[in-house]
Amino acid sequence: MWNIRLYGHFLRVAILGKAQYKADFFVGIISVLILNAVNLSLIGILVYNFNTLGNWNIWDLLFLYSFWMLSRGIYGVFFWHLSDLEEMIVGGTLDAYLIRPVSPFLQFIGKDISYTGVGDFLVGVLGFILAAAQIGIHWNMGQWAYFVICVLSGALIQVAINLIGASLCFWTTRSNAAMNIAERFTVLMQQYPVNIFGKYFQIFVTCFLPVAFINYYPSVVLLGKAAGGIKMWQYFAPFVAIIMLAIAAVVWTKGIKRYTGTGN
Repeated sequence: MWNIRLYGHFLRVAILGKAQYKADFFVGIISVLILNAVNLSLIGILVYNFNTLGNWNIWDLLFLYSFWMLSRGIYGVFFWHLSDLEEMIVGGTLDAYLIRPVSPFLQFIGKDISYTGVGDFLVGVLGFILAAAQIGIHWNMGQWAYFVICVLSGALIQVAINLIGASLCFWTTRSNAAMNIAERFTVLMQQYPVNIFGKYFQIFVTCFLPVAFINYYPSVVLLGKAAGGIKMWQYFAPFVAIIMLAIAAVVWTKGIKRYTGTGN
């Protein structure tokens, strides 16, 4: 409970810091909205020319994209600064976290928030409302609960993947290049249905880098898109999130224990 209150205090300080730059906040939000509008336009042009992508029409793809934006928005607000770890290690500023009587991890995740995540979340909400109206979604309470759980699970999967990538800095000093590759790969995968790719690629994004559980498999379940019926493992997004977070925790713990500074 003490750690939760302390984390809340860190977030409050971060929010107050961001509030000092209101113009930057609004410009950032507008830029995110424009970027997502461009992405959606490109998807729309593709579907317009081919009608469907692997039995997904334009509204299905908007649902898929919006699902990702909701989870990405949550991740973006609270954890976008995970990539700062490389700079902190190189510059030696991480050392200050190690001499305070507070968890270094708690200090790290609470040091900043990103307003661009707010823009992503707004895009997700607006896109979901529009897609739901066009698709004609009529879910029961269980489906709504599953939807909310999977949005949160998708955010946590992104946290875990990026925390693992960031923690590699403890061994390599620099890892942002690898994180950028993973980020670009994840962005690509969330814009299109996984079933349009080859079998081995589907296995990779399901079992090894499980980004398909961020939005694809939950969408398959909620929209009834699975050919031959829904498979039980397609419900596993929450379990994948837990497993990935456990792996990320181990990598972070081992990394912080071996960290000795860079001499800066």
